[in-house]
Amino acid sequence: MKKCMVKGFLLLGIIASLFIVNHANIQELQVYKHPRLNIQFEAPANWEENPYHRDKSIYEIFDPDTDIHIMLWYTTTEQDGPSYLEKMADMKDLVPEGKPEKIQIRGRDAWFYNVPGFINKKCIRMLLAVIPDGKSKTYPRENALHIIQIWCPREQFAELEPKMMLILNSVQITENMIPLASTVNKAL
Repeated sequence: MKKCMVKGFLLLGIIASLFIVNHANIQELQVYKHPRLNIQFEAPANWEENPYHRDKSIYEIFDPDTDIHIMLWYTTTEQDGPSYLEKMADMKDLVPEGKPEKIQIRGRDAWFYNVPGFINKKCIRMLLAVIPDGKSKTYPRENALHIIQIWCPREQFAELEPKMMLILNSVQITENMIPLASTVNKAL
């Protein structure tokens, strides 16, 4: 009897996750472009911007229905992508398990973490990625990196992870748009 119930719940979970993924695919998608940088991604059309007043190079938008947030920015650093991710995870008090994983995002090499942590004292789960973009035009000794943070409340992560991965995999660096030196985030 218990095995049947467990199998039933497992089957319901699989069906629910397929519904969520299909629902995310059915929703009308919109391209969201960073207002100053050459990075964009696709997400449902109802997302809202959360102005980041302290640093105009940071672009944050969120889904009011699911509380998924995405933040995009650019930085230059002497560190490589994996080292930068490790340092950033440490500075944000995230708890990575292991080293950053190398992945492909739209044909570009990227480095990736799937980590738990806190934002504004709220438990979250974050997809954190870095897409290297060659050497900095402004600071030739440094590496140019596009940073992507996607997070949601930890208790919703199992349900929202497929949608978050679709968003991450839609990120695209557009060509020939060099950020101005004034928009480069030198925080790390």
